Amino acid sequence: MGKSDTLPSAVAGRAQTDLALRQPYLPQPWQQRPPEDEEEHSLSLHDLLQIVFKHKWTLLVVLLLSLVISGVNTFLSRPVYRATTVLQIDSRPQRVVDFNNGGADVEQMQADEYMALRTQYELLRSRSLAERVIDELQLDHSRGVPMAAAPTGAATAAAQEEGYIGRILSGYRKLSTPSSTDQRLLSREGVIGAFLGSLSVDPVQNSRLVRVSVDNTDPTLAARIANTTAQIFVSLGQERRTETSAYAKTFLEEQLVQMKARLEESERKLNQYAQQKQILQLDEKTNVLSQTYIEYANALAKAEQERIRLESHLAEVKRNPDSGAQSLQVKTIGNYKEARGKLELEYQQNLRIYKPDYPKMQQLKVQMDELDNQIKAEYGTILTVVKSQHEAAKQLEADLSHKVEQTRKQLLSTQDNGIELNLLKREVDTNRTLYDGLLQRLKQVGVASNLTTNNVSIVDAAAQPLFPYKPNLQSNLMAGMGIGLFLGLCLVFVLEFMDDSIKFPEEIERALGLPLMGVIPVADRKRGEDKDVGLNVHHDPRSTMAEAYRSVRTALQFSTSHGAPTRLLVTSTTRDEGKSTTALALAINFAQMGHRVLLVDADMRNPTVHKMLTIPNEIGLSNLLSADSRGETLIQPTEVPNLSVLTAGPPPPNPVDLLMGPKLLQLLDKAAAVGFSHVIVDGPPILGIADSIVLGNQIQDMLFIVRARSTRKSNIRDALRRMRLSGLVPRGAVLTFAPSRELQGYGSYYGYGAEHPRPAQNGGLLRQQS
Repeated sequence: MGKSDTLPSAVAGRAQTDLALRQPYLPQPWQQRPPEDEEEHSLSLHDLLQIVFKHKWTLLVVLLLSLVISGVNTFLSRPVYRATTVLQIDSRPQRVVDFNNGGADVEQMQADEYMALRTQYELLRSRSLAERVIDELQLDHSRGVPMAAAPTGAATAAAQEEGYIGRILSGYRKLSTPSSTDQRLLSREGVIGAFLGSLSVDPVQNSRLVRVSVDNTDPTLAARIANTTAQIFVSLGQERRTETSAYAKTFLEEQLVQMKARLEESERKLNQYAQQKQILQLDEKTNVLSQTYIEYANALAKAEQERIRLESHLAEVKRNPDSGAQSLQVKTIGNYKEARGKLELEYQQNLRIYKPDYPKMQQLKVQMDELDNQIKAEYGTILTVVKSQHEAAKQLEADLSHKVEQTRKQLLSTQDNGIELNLLKREVDTNRTLYDGLLQRLKQVGVASNLTTNNVSIVDAAAQPLFPYKPNLQSNLMAGMGIGLFLGLCLVFVLEFMDDSIKFPEEIERALGLPLMGVIPVADRKRGEDKDVGLNVHHDPRSTMAEAYRSVRTALQFSTSHGAPTRLLVTSTTRDEGKSTTALALAINFAQMGHRVLLVDADMRNPTVHKMLTIPNEIGLSNLLSADSRGETLIQPTEVPNLSVLTAGPPPPNPVDLLMGPKLLQLLDKAAAVGFSHVIVDGPPILGIADSIVLGNQIQDMLFIVRARSTRKSNIRDALRRMRLSGLVPRGAVLTFAPSRELQGYGSYYGYGAEHPRPAQNGGLLRQQS
């Protein structure tokens, strides 16, 4: 810049500028969305998962704490062992002889069956059974305990009770105090109650089995009690039944012995004949040879169908090779065709620019020819595979046809030997039928006496348990996990309810009513983006951070009808939200487009830009606004081409008064006059001070920075309310420090590519023109 570009300390003919003069240029007042819209918004499943993932460590700590408590409580609990015996209980006792020959009322029997089984279950829980088990095992240790006299203290207290309250207390004691004071009786009642409390009866669904379980701290005693209970219960049932007739039982047993001998003799003859003739029996109606013939016949039919299918498929492949690729699921041809289609498209597009004999066009043509040859080769391979399958199917059909014919001849020869076999089988069946009839007759002995059998039997006796039934470590840990998960989720949602910050990008528009200009992810420490994030946009233009800021620049270019704002104020609600970094990154982005950009650090209370650019801050904006006439010497160049910086300078005692003067507008106008296309101002926060409000009324275009998971919505609304009352409307908002998992569609392509640097000739020309 020459001397003609010097920034004067005052512009001749311009009077003291008042902020009110800028008001006619303000846009329409901003209408903030009412807060009811946010309350009416329903959380989606994705939002809930994001909330849970945000507080994952809190949830994990609560879950682990609950698991530890459950485990410690389990280890400190006294182990209880459970012994279980299994009983089979029929609905009614089996009659030895049924006079009705099964002609009883079936509906009535089904109606009584449920009542009979329920009766048996209650008998297992009965007091009489409990007393017999206690007496059998001598579990009642209260015998010999002398009868205790009634306590005199209670009588004295009862005599002293007076009034309504005393009557209430007396009634409570009567409800909670036993009527008898006999300690032996009370002790026995306690033993019976403890026994019934430790006994559990669990019917097995869809069966007549019942599990009788006993819980006790002694595993040996638990098994003894369970087995004794089952035995006494069976004995009680047996006592209600009469014995079967001894004569009928003896006679039928003798007949059964004779018939069993005849049955065994006939079965022995059948087995000897089958071994002599080498006949392997599968069941009553077939043998191995016939089964083999059926299997070969079925296999032959399937082979014929497969051969016909392959013939049709071979013809179809010859007619249409693509059908073979689809049936064999060959993806190579599809990939070749897709690649050739891309080359064909590229060839047609380049044909508009180059001639067919251009080297690049010839190279594309050679690549397409190579792909055509590869496709033809794949078609030939598919045809060879289908032919091989067809020949294999024909050979298999011929082999199976030969096997079927051979097996058929063997089967005809075997049928001649089956005549004698069938005679022996009929004799065995007859003897077995007679034996079964006698065995059934044994259960029907005693017609006159109507003898019955017991309907309760022990299926499995209780064994001494090896491991405690309670406490169950796995169950307790699962319960602790469930409780911990529930409490953790409750705590997570309570914390989330108390967290009033902006968490997701869509909340910017939904809760604040501001257009979202971009989402800036958290700096990647592994790539070194956490140091000098703003300059990282210049040093690594292909980084995720650089791409994110380019998207903000693009949004600003479409935010107005005339393109990106030439003057832009970057501000935020409070400090440490990334506004200075955003201002520097946007300035670098616009400078990379070839525009001359002036970055002004207007945060004179806490300047930051000079630290990020590592440049001195002895003089700057505060000097210019304090009647310093050095002008262009206050603007410093940077390592970024086309980017100049006006630092904040020494902290003044009254930054607001300096900003309200005319010097700032003169600076902005002069910057435009000397060739700066864009002026980006890094302003101070909105809350607490009035600097940004004053700057906004002079610059007009504002970009609002919001830090994810940090800035409270209430503070943001206060800041926006201050701007609205001052007639300011932000162009939009930028969400900074957003975790990468929450970018979703906002940043899924960050880092995919970067802008290519402009040619050196154009960059040099622009620098010369500046």
